[in-house]
Amino acid sequence: MKRTAQFLRHRRTGFTLVELLVALSLAVVVTALILATFTSVNVARRGQAERAACLSTAQRVLQQVADDLERAFVFKADKATTFNLVRGVAASNAVLELAFARVASLPGEDDLRWAAAARVSYRLVEADRSNLTLYCLSQPLAGPGALQPTTTNQVFQGLENFDVLLFDGKDWKDTWVLEKSNSTNTVPRVARLAVTARRGAVRQTIVTDVIIPIGTKFAPPKKEKGKDISKIR
Repeated sequence: MKRTAQFLRHRRTGFTLVELLVALSLAVVVTALILATFTSVNVARRGQAERAACLSTAQRVLQQVADDLERAFVFKADKATTFNLVRGVAASNAVLELAFARVASLPGEDDLRWAAAARVSYRLVEADRSNLTLYCLSQPLAGPGALQPTTTNQVFQGLENFDVLLFDGKDWKDTWVLEKSNSTNTVPRVARLAVTARRGAVRQTIVTDVIIPIGTKFAPPKKEKGKDISKIR
């Protein structure tokens, strides 16, 4: 009788099969919840990184093109300074090409006397669908560099879209060409730039308007009767 009581007491100190199954099921559920939380956090973090990368790419492309447009210039009769926006350039396999002359200071120089004039061309080439490469071609217009071959730099590879519209003061135009060989060079007032970048499943589009100073005409203030505007401070 005593041995039987001791045997039953030792049996009650262990776990039954049902208790082990319940504990195992709870452990599986908790582990699954932890893994799900960890996965969702990683996905969210990866999405934020991809969005930031896309935004940075679009901003960098827009900033470079905008900086050059703000420094654009023309000489009325010099074809090397003609402002052009053309589409479907078969000779260069370009989807879009934006070309103009610009003046920019040399790297590390703040003195305008050391500024260099060059003709730049932003050329969008399509490798395959939704995989566009933007190139910047630069050719100095004066000095020894004018005799050298055109320099080609890759701005960015893997853009989904890059588009330009130009405003002449009345309408937005998707092309800008010199109509006649003897006509005067003209420059648009505003350029609307749109860049779409993709990284993984994330897509970012940025659109910005750039005022082109050389193409913008500012009317002088009208003189009011009885007032001399030149003396107003």
